[in-house]
Amino acid sequence: MSKRRKGGIMKIRDRILAITVLIFTLASTVIVGVDGSSKRFLLDEKGGAIEVRTAHPDDQPTRDAVRRELRNEIRNGVPFATAAMQQYKKQIKYQYEKTAQGGRIRMIAKSPEARLAVQDYLRSQMRNSLNNKAVAFDFIGNTSLVVLPVIINNGGPYKFLLDTGASNTILSALVADNLGIPSGRDETLLTAGGSLPVSLRTIDRLQVGNVRLEKIEIAVANFGLMKTLNVDGILGSDYLRRFKVSIDYDNHIVEIEPCCPEVMSMLVA
Repeated sequence: MSKRRKGGIMKIRDRILAITVLIFTLASTVIVGVDGSSKRFLLDEKGGAIEVRTAHPDDQPTRDAVRRELRNEIRNGVPFATAAMQQYKKQIKYQYEKTAQGGRIRMIAKSPEARLAVQDYLRSQMRNSLNNKAVAFDFIGNTSLVVLPVIINNGGPYKFLLDTGASNTILSALVADNLGIPSGRDETLLTAGGSLPVSLRTIDRLQVGNVRLEKIEIAVANFGLMKTLNVDGILGSDYLRRFKVSIDYDNHIVEIEPCCPEVMSMLVA
C-alpha cells in the first residue's frame, strides 16, 4: 500500500473516531462509524458503563485512538454527565478500562441516589440509540403465535416463538449442538405439558433486533412443541422481563426497548 493511500485511510479513520466519540456530548444522538464500530451501554449493580469498540480485533490504529479518547474523557472531566449526575458528582467515580477491541468508561456510584442518576442517564441513551427498535415478525400458519428472528452467538437468525406465558427461554438441542455450545448442568422445567428435562448452557450472545444479552444461561432441550411448530426456540419471560415489548399485530412488528434490568447491555451496531 502506498504511503499516500495509507495516509488517506488514517485520516478517514480519525474522522470516524471523532464522530464516534461525539456521542458523549450529544445525549440524544448516536452515530455509528462506517467501519462498523459500535457503542454499548451497560447497567450493573454499581452503576454502569459506556463502551466503544472497533469492528475488527486487528484494527489496532482505531483501537488505540479509541483508548486515547476515552482516557482523555476521564482526565478532562466527562462532558456527558447530566444535571442529576452533577448533583451527585462526589458520589460517582469515573474509571477508564481497556478492553480487547477498545475501552470503556465505567461509572461507579457510591450511593443509591447516585446510582439512580447514572442508570437513568444510561437508560435514556439506550432508548435514544435504538435507530430501529422495530423487529418484523411472522405468524405460525393461521394462528396468532408470533415468531421472531433471533441470533445465537454468531449463528442464525433462528425462529423463536414469543411466548409471554413461558417462564424460561428454550433453545433447540439440535441448534445448540450445531453451534458447539458446551453442555451444562441438567435440570427439569415444569411446563404446561409436564416436566421437561433440559441442559442449562451458557451462550455468548442472544440478540433480537438491535438488543442483545451476553453471557447468559439458556435452557436447551428436545421439546416436542418446538418441532410441532417448526421453531428453533422459545423466548420466555426470563428474557422478556428485561425489556418493554410492544406488539403491533396489524403491521407484524415487535418493538423492544430497555425497561428495568439489574444487569443488561445494549448494542448499537
